[in-house]
Amino acid sequence: MSQAHDLSAGLLRQRRNLTLTSAALLFLSFAEAEIHSFQILGISATFGRPDAVVFGLTTMAFYFLYRYALYLRQEPAFGLSAEFFSRLNRYAKPKILNLRDHKYPAGKGLELAEELGVRKAGALSWEILVGSQRDGAGGYRTNDLIVPLKEVWWDAIKASIMAVVARSYFTDYVFPFLLAAVALFVTLR
Repeated sequence: MSQAHDLSAGLLRQRRNLTLTSAALLFLSFAEAEIHSFQILGISATFGRPDAVVFGLTTMAFYFLYRYALYLRQEPAFGLSAEFFSRLNRYAKPKILNLRDHKYPAGKGLELAEELGVRKAGALSWEILVGSQRDGAGGYRTNDLIVPLKEVWWDAIKASIMAVVARSYFTDYVFPFLLAAVALFVTLR
């Protein structure tokens, strides 16, 4: 598994701002709190319209969500695709070998010469090189094998979930979006 990179300082600030405003919105919503007045650093404020606080926080949450998305686009590659295909190849290897053995029975026991993700055969399939038969010199010949997604769909779902959740990718990049979406939904419903 590849190591995660450090988030840029700008993205960290945007994530912090988005997380704090979203958490405040959720707290106010679930606590059914109304803020009539507050005091900070010796300055007190009284609100004639307490719903203005929620409106302000909602506006800030939308703004921080937008800023977070902008900064996220500037981050270097996450390595998500490589992690997905690494896991997919590991999970789906028995099925791929079974497909190869069906199409090229003389290649049974030979290695796969290529992995999924290198070449696409279509929108929902990959083309890989597989050992198809032994040659007389102690090696083997290769042929193309098309692996349709319908043969490895469950492995692809597991690989997708694990590529995101089993790394810091989820907490670093996805969770702030989910928190903001839930907070905005709960607030605006």
